[in-house]
Amino acid sequence: MLVPCTVESVRVHTLTGQHVVMLQPKESDRFLPIWIGADQAASIATQLAGVRADRPLTHDLMVDILRKLGVEITRVVVKELVETGDGNGVFHGSIFIQSGEREIEVDSRASDAIALALRCDARILVAETVLDRSAIRPEGEADGDDDDLTIFKQFIQTLPDEPSG
Repeated sequence: MLVPCTVESVRVHTLTGQHVVMLQPKESDRFLPIWIGADQAASIATQLAGVRADRPLTHDLMVDILRKLGVEITRVVVKELVETGDGNGVFHGSIFIQSGEREIEVDSRASDAIALALRCDARILVAETVLDRSAIRPEGEADGDDDDLTIFKQFIQTLPDEPSG
């Protein structure tokens, strides 16, 4: 099952400089932290803040190209968290594009999918299995396996209270 989510914030870890986007399932007190690159963090944060660049940046350009081709992004999905073998994981995403009667699924990084969804008001959905495994509660209480979430909880506890961007 897929769970509708919103982007709660983009944050920066003050000691390491790592970026994280916080997704929040609608009608839930859980959060899904997704570590992202600085470029994707800037793209998401500027869109959330309503800041427009003088010239189109990558995600703006992609949305403009798709619109001019007459297709639209209908939804994006954070579909899985794939283990990398070093105790970390990578979130995989999909972008769903509607072209006439045809729906096309495009593999993407979760962060790029989120940045695009924000620009075209597409739904952001997360697989329930991903939320069950990786979501956290505001007080730091995990929903999933504590061993797998220890690093998430430690990181989230060091984030500033005020979101950046």
